[in-house]
Amino acid sequence: MKTWVMEKLEELQIPYKIKPHSKPVYTSEEAAQERGVKLSQIVKTMILMSKKEQGIIAVLPGDKKLDTKKVKKITGLKELRFLDRIAVEEKFGLVAGAIAPIKDLFPGHILLADPEVFAEDPVDISSGDPWAGLELAREDLKKVLGEVTMAQIVREE
Repeated sequence: MKTWVMEKLEELQIPYKIKPHSKPVYTSEEAAQERGVKLSQIVKTMILMSKKEQGIIAVLPGDKKLDTKKVKKITGLKELRFLDRIAVEEKFGLVAGAIAPIKDLFPGHILLADPEVFAEDPVDISSGDPWAGLELAREDLKKVLGEVTMAQIVREE
């Protein structure tokens, strides 16, 4: 089973390890459990949309919550909503809960990453399919993200 995410990693010459799941997973908690890693090693990718259809792609560790107030302040966009599963599929052709943080997926949209996403090594991203994840080195995650805006977007505990 080769996904478009794996093809993209190969195109970028980024080594990865496939981590199959025994069942499809749609949350960071389920992914960490299936892959036998800490929740903080899971890279969570969330999509928000502004009223004017400007997408914000937020990348953060699986054990953290997104602070939408911080995202609004950073982007200057006041009204943001999370896309539901159907909208994620229709607008981006992606499976909600199995979104990989690959910049090329979101042309014209804002890509934000919290610095804490690089605290672990290795990290696990989605394969684009809920039946498997991918492990890669922290440095390779930086290559996959590309020109990303680094900003503190997680809630303070």
